[in-house]
Amino acid sequence: MSNTRQSIFVFDENKCVGCNACSVACMNENGVEPSLPWRNIYAAPAEKPDLPLFYLSMSCNHCEDAPCMAGCPALAYSRDDITGAVLHHADKCIGCQYCTWTCPFDAPKYNPVKGIVEKCTFCNHRLLEGRKPACAELCPVGALEVEQTTFSREESLNSSPVAVDVGSKIKIIPLESARGPVMDLSLFEGLEPAVIASRNTKISARKEWPLLVFTLLVSGMFGTYASGITSGFSVEQKLLLVGTGLLAALFSTMHLGKKLKAWRAVLNVRHSWLSREILCFGLFMTTLLADLLIFELPDWIVILFGTGLLVSIDMLYQAATWRWKSKLHSAQVLWIALSVLCLLKTWIVAFGVIGFLRILLYFYRKGKSVRLVTEWLRVSSLGAAIVFAFYGNFWVAVLLFGLV
Repeated sequence: MSNTRQSIFVFDENKCVGCNACSVACMNENGVEPSLPWRNIYAAPAEKPDLPLFYLSMSCNHCEDAPCMAGCPALAYSRDDITGAVLHHADKCIGCQYCTWTCPFDAPKYNPVKGIVEKCTFCNHRLLEGRKPACAELCPVGALEVEQTTFSREESLNSSPVAVDVGSKIKIIPLESARGPVMDLSLFEGLEPAVIASRNTKISARKEWPLLVFTLLVSGMFGTYASGITSGFSVEQKLLLVGTGLLAALFSTMHLGKKLKAWRAVLNVRHSWLSREILCFGLFMTTLLADLLIFELPDWIVILFGTGLLVSIDMLYQAATWRWKSKLHSAQVLWIALSVLCLLKTWIVAFGVIGFLRILLYFYRKGKSVRLVTEWLRVSSLGAAIVFAFYGNFWVAVLLFGLV
């Protein structure tokens, strides 16, 4: 971000009383549904009810390197050259919700009724008229303002409530000991600032189960083809493998809010991992179909596109892992595909090594937060998968390994 004058939000923690006037003003100005507010008020997570709280008013910060705009596969975002506002275009949105994963501030909100994403516009129409956004204009205590100022990238990162360098356009004036509410700050020791602004898990397997099925199916298909056993398949078996790919495609579209606009998902191959995933899936399926049912292709071509698909899937889900200790983790689809390959090639030792490495990665990521029941159950399932593999129950091992 250059040191040029630009519009930025300025929030003073010393003044905010958590009255939600800014959020209500935004709703009235932009016709926002109360259940999906564009501006949210977060109370610091004090654990003692008799302690006073401080608040954080947060909406879209119209980042210089906006992850929502870069990641959107349908090119449904643009930036106003005059105000710098990052704008979302409903008519181009396919409702894939990928921008809700990539935004560290939880600014884009998915509207399940409309099947699209909505977000703060910086009240761009007001900025163009030389007026403040409604949220800043109607704050009764002057805690929220918009200023035309120089704002370096270093200042942006230091002021941001999340430790992600995206050039966010918000300046936070922190609590002053002489003026701010009196509280026991030891309550917040070890708590990352990101917890305040983004507490919810970005991606839930229960909510996104169609995508989970998609990734399991394609990883299994890749491992099956890469093992070389398809050369001995009957026509019926080949049709079954191709049909599995078509079923995976069907599951992937179930995630979209606007299924008839699914074709737009490949428009941003240059920047979006979701676009790259869809392109690689199309190429993988096309070459697989051609090789199995039409004319023989070199195996490396199909494997190349399949590898691109797996890498794209794993890169896609890194949007939900930016607070993790390592980008390498136990849930990556690459491990599942390699496990299927090892089992079908009867490389049992390699399968066991992958399983053990996955267990180590799991404990490394979770640290001290491993819960006694659910977390240990997952680890036990991984161990059981290794045992089943050694005793020849390969597909049971694959099932256990993939689901955990």
